[in-house]
Amino acid sequence: MLNTLEITLTDEKIAICGGPYSNFSALEAFIIETQNLKSRFCLGDIGGFGPHPNRSIELLQKNNITCLQGNYDQTVGSGEEDCGCGYIDPIDRKFAQVSYDYTLKNTSDQNKAWLRSLPQHILLKWKNKKILLCHGSPDEVNEFVFESEVTEEKINLWLTKFNVDAICVTHSGIPWIKKTSKGQWINVGVLGRPAHEGLMRVFYATAEYENGNLNFKLCPMDYNPEEVIAAMRSEGLPEEFCQSLIIGEWTTCAAILPPEEVKIKKRL
Repeated sequence: MLNTLEITLTDEKIAICGGPYSNFSALEAFIIETQNLKSRFCLGDIGGFGPHPNRSIELLQKNNITCLQGNYDQTVGSGEEDCGCGYIDPIDRKFAQVSYDYTLKNTSDQNKAWLRSLPQHILLKWKNKKILLCHGSPDEVNEFVFESEVTEEKINLWLTKFNVDAICVTHSGIPWIKKTSKGQWINVGVLGRPAHEGLMRVFYATAEYENGNLNFKLCPMDYNPEEVIAAMRSEGLPEEFCQSLIIGEWTTCAAILPPEEVKIKKRL
């Protein structure tokens, strides 16, 4: 049985981010950009890829952003051997291991305990609507769900199984929204690295309750990555990680992308 946190919303608008990946510069920009919203959520994978993992955890805590547990949070919190990311390609797995080993070593015991305490799902009850927040898919924390591969039937099965009107995820990294006959599926993107579109910007999502409907919007966000890139280099993380933030493309862990998602194209 998955650990689910239930929250009743009274807000007019909320913000949802995914995958900070220790990119504290992007996380700080998200916090500033959404500072007027009472309810903000993070869909996990707080560490990984970037430097100084405690800094991102403490930013989320200090700013009262409600977090759930991604695969990275689960494995770092439990001290496992790898990130459980679900990569298959050996080069991807090599880079993922470098990132994981660094994050595990540099996350404090206190913050590891906090990561272990996070819920796996969050259920938002918003008047007569329900939104399920999870990391990969409702069934698997590290399941990759890509727009070009998933069918409307599969999305509808998840919406029906969990009796919700919308499902928000992050693990696959590429932001997209699909409306079906049963509801909506939203990948909110990640803050940790660009959306593989040749631009440095990253994405998060907002949701509004209007006239009985849930209106989701993907929000591109520009930020200055210079400080986090300098910290990555100072910490000895791979230059490929830095280049991804600079050129706006996935330079590592990209073999998992289906052909349609591999194409460099604007996401909006």
